[in-house]
Amino acid sequence: MTRYLVADTHFGDAEALDFAGRPFGSVGEMNDALLSGWNGAVDADDEVVFVGDLAVPSEPTTVRRWLNRLDGELTFVAGDHDGGARRSHAVDARESYRFEAGGRRFRCVHRPDDAPPDRDGWLVHGHHHDIRPDKYPFLDPDTRRVNVGVELLGYEPLSVGELLEYVEAGRRYRQRPG
Repeated sequence: MTRYLVADTHFGDAEALDFAGRPFGSVGEMNDALLSGWNGAVDADDEVVFVGDLAVPSEPTTVRRWLNRLDGELTFVAGDHDGGARRSHAVDARESYRFEAGGRRFRCVHRPDDAPPDRDGWLVHGHHHDIRPDKYPFLDPDTRRVNVGVELLGYEPLSVGELLEYVEAGRRYRQRPG
């Protein structure tokens, strides 16, 4: 079993093409690429810590439809566009999630401003996409923050093992290398 991280898929969201500068010609092309990237990386027995904003519109039936198409067991941290996930009862939508890996602590929240001020360890978040990569890059060792928005990950989930390699390198990365 492998644990993955990802945020801000915004399945079905035409506005994401523009405001996040996604390189797809249509919503259908974007949805297909996101689904292919997710299921190409994740196996059925893997865990995916999803860090918010699954689909637009965020209605329970839409959320269930997407969840049924995604591989892996989801740990779902709700984002600001996840009202339908909260109401769907198809997933346990939580406000934050903590885990340890490689001797490090990680806390996942959708919006980095929602992290507790006294947090210890690394903060994993989404919300900012690639709109402000200078302030919210993929990885910043000075602030111990990781932005797992799909735009910064190359439109596929990131394994925690791969993340630990970047953390160990101690470098700042605007986006996932590769």
